[in-house]
Formats: sequence, structure tokens, C-alpha cells
Amino acid sequence: MAVSLAPHLREKLEQAQKLQGELEAIVAQKYQLEVSLKETEKSLEELENVDEDAPIYKSVGAILVRVKSREDIKKELQEKKELLELRIKTVEKQQALLEKKLREIQEEFARYGGGAQSA
Repeated sequence: MAVSLAPHLREKLEQAQKLQGELEAIVAQKYQLEVSLKETEKSLEELENVDEDAPIYKSVGAILVRVKSREDIKKELQEKKELLELRIKTVEKQQALLEKKLREIQEEFARYGGGAQSA
């Protein structure tokens, strides 16, 4: 006895699998953004703790370049932080939407008892 799904439920299953893949990608992207945000916040914090006359360098590709203006690098880091926070919020909204769609499909499967039919 083989078990098969009704055609519309098979389509929903494929859609759920696609959504699950997208959700995993979004979660990974969010993690990377959060790591970058923490690094940026740490850089801003360290910048505040360094003596005013201490030289400051930033990484440009494979080299370090001396920063001429402490305020310029502070402004650059603050802008990067704000951009990362905005991107994280956007990704969180995408994640919530995908999770909602996935829940709806799961609920539909639960309503139909999985839609299994004996062949």
C-alpha cells in the first residue's frame, strides 16, 4: 500500500520546503549581520577608550591605512552601525513573514490530516 498526497497538498509541501530553505538563508544572513554589528559596536567602544593622540588604523583590503581624522572614522563606524541595524530589522521582517507562511502551510496539513491517501 503506497501513500500519496493529494495534488494540492503535494504542491503545498513543495512550497513549504522552498520556504524552509529561504528561512534558513535568512537566518544565516541575520547571524552574519549581527556579528558585523557587534564588531562595529566593539570598534566604536575601543575608539572611545584610546588616547586622543594614539594613531588609528583601518583595514582596507589586505593593508592597514592610518586614519587622519578620529571624527571621520567615528562617523563612518556610526553610519555602518545604523545601516546594519536597519538591515537586521529588514531581515527580521522577512524572517517573520516566512515563518508565518510556513505555519499556515503546517496548519493546512494538520487540518487535512496530512492528506494521505491509500493507493
